[in-house]
Amino acid sequence: MSTRARRLAALALGVALGAALSACSSLQQLEIPSLEGLARIGQQALPIDPVKEREIGFGIAATVAGRYRLVQNDALTRYVNLVGQAVAQQSVRRGEVSFRFGVLDTDDVNAWAAPGGYVLLTRGALALMESEAELAGVLAHELAHVDQKHVIEEIRRSAVFQQASDETELEGALLDQISEMGTTLLFTGLSRGDELQADSLGLMYAAAAGYRTDGLLQFLRHLQGAEGTGSTGLRELTVTHPPTADRLLAVERQLARSGAVQGADGGARFRGAMGSAGL
Repeated sequence: MSTRARRLAALALGVALGAALSACSSLQQLEIPSLEGLARIGQQALPIDPVKEREIGFGIAATVAGRYRLVQNDALTRYVNLVGQAVAQQSVRRGEVSFRFGVLDTDDVNAWAAPGGYVLLTRGALALMESEAELAGVLAHELAHVDQKHVIEEIRRSAVFQQASDETELEGALLDQISEMGTTLLFTGLSRGDELQADSLGLMYAAAAGYRTDGLLQFLRHLQGAEGTGSTGLRELTVTHPPTADRLLAVERQLARSGAVQGADGGARFRGAMGSAGL
């Protein structure tokens, strides 16, 4: 992508996600229980402060939004942000990271989390879902990537990052290179361990926000069913994530240890939101 195109995508991303976040903040404060027992997760000290992390993440998110384009539907963006912000209340980095959510206009099934709290999922992913609990589970998975700084850790280990002796040098062309490398990480995939960890934490985040504990499990089952159809819209997701069967097994084992399924499904509300958006 050219520099001019990247800047235009960044401008569009900033306007769309900023408006969505503003809209959600004007809603009545949600009464959501705090997630207990995870206060120490994701607290590794990094030589990249939250401000610089947000700059890197914005460049990555702008590139992803430039590859596709954001859905221009205020009601849908508002709805996804409302669900996302409910789950984000459970983040161990709440207060340090301002999470923003957007929907990409593509039939491909996928979702990405860029450093600094930028979470993007596709219209195709929404089309596979049947409930708000599934949406919460997928967004919680992405939040876990941000909390655990999975992309930032990979960036820190890269040769590109080693060009800088301190954070003050993370500017201009070098910052662009780092953002481009981070985008490549999203499109080529994180490690199996990172993905399974995000699934595990995502289950807890969504459940703590009051959603059905098996929301992510249901999405993975729908994903596995779609894989059986040979859909080309799943190709990128399946090559960048562990086999869905492995993810299902790990999630099922975790849920078996936690007891009976409980929490809100939000199916009717989800169907209403998707219907209004024409999905």
